[in-house]
Amino acid sequence: MLHGPTASGKTRLAIDIAEAIGASILNCDARQVYRELNIGVARPSAEELQSVPHQGIATHSIHAPLTAMSYAQWARPWIQQELDAGRSIVIVGGSGLYAKALLYHSDALPQADPELRTILEARWEDDPDGLIKELQKKDPLYADKADLKNSRRVIRALEVILSTGMPYSSQRTTEATSKPFFRAALKEWAIWPDMDALTKQIHRRTKEMMRNGLPEEAHSLSPFKDFTAMQTVGYREFYQAPLSSLAVIEANIALHTRQYAKRQLTWLKKQPHVQPIPQAATLTSLLR
Repeated sequence: MLHGPTASGKTRLAIDIAEAIGASILNCDARQVYRELNIGVARPSAEELQSVPHQGIATHSIHAPLTAMSYAQWARPWIQQELDAGRSIVIVGGSGLYAKALLYHSDALPQADPELRTILEARWEDDPDGLIKELQKKDPLYADKADLKNSRRVIRALEVILSTGMPYSSQRTTEATSKPFFRAALKEWAIWPDMDALTKQIHRRTKEMMRNGLPEEAHSLSPFKDFTAMQTVGYREFYQAPLSSLAVIEANIALHTRQYAKRQLTWLKKQPHVQPIPQAATLTSLLR
C-alpha cells in the first residue's frame, strides 16, 4: 500500500513498483473512483492507465456515492481473487479511512442515511458550532480526538450516534486492536515530501488543471454541486464563489489543496504500521 499526500507523486511511483513486480494497481482514492470526475481529482492519464492494469478508476458514479466501508466491500473480493491467483497488488491512494477500512477488520458501522445526512449537512451550514457542541456532548471521547473543523467527520459521527443511540467512539475499531483483513504479506509506505517542495508542486498542478479544462469540467457538473462527492477541493471552489475570477479560484484551490495535504500527513503520523519514505525514494530501495 502506497500512501501519501495529494500531489506527492504516488501515481508515478505506484506504476513503477507495479511494472517492476508485475502487479496490478488498485486505486484507493475516494474521488478518483467516480467516472464523472477527471481533471479535478488528478485522475491518471490514459497512458498511465494503459501502462499497467488498474482497478478502481472511474468505476462508480457520484449518483451512488461510496463510503469507506462500501468501498472496502466492493474492493475486497477483487483483491482476494488476485491473491488466490498468486498475483501481487499495489494499492495506492490518499484516502486514509478508505485504506484502513479496506485493509483492516473493523466493527460494522451503519450505512449512510441520506435523509439524516441532508439534515445534518444543512445544520452544519447554518450553525457548525452547534453541531460540534452536540458531538462533544454525545461523544466527548471521539470529539477530543477528531478534527472538528472537518464537516464530514463531525456529520458522520453524529449520523452514527443518532442512528444507533451509541457513541461513535465505541463502534470504531481502535488502532491497537486492528488486525489485517488479508493473510497476505502487507507493506505500507507513505511518501513524505518536503512541504515547501510539495507546495510548489501543488501550485504547478493547479495551474495545469486550470489550463487543461477544470473550469469547464466544474461548470458541467454544477447541477450536482450539492452532492457529497462534489464537496471536494478542486470543485467546491467554483460553487462557493461562482462570481470570483479564475485567478482567485485557482489560488483558493491551491491553498485548500495544501491544507488538505497537511491533514493527510497529520493522519499518517498517527498510523504506526505505515513506514515514511522520502519523496525521492528509489524503486530499488523499496523493493529490497
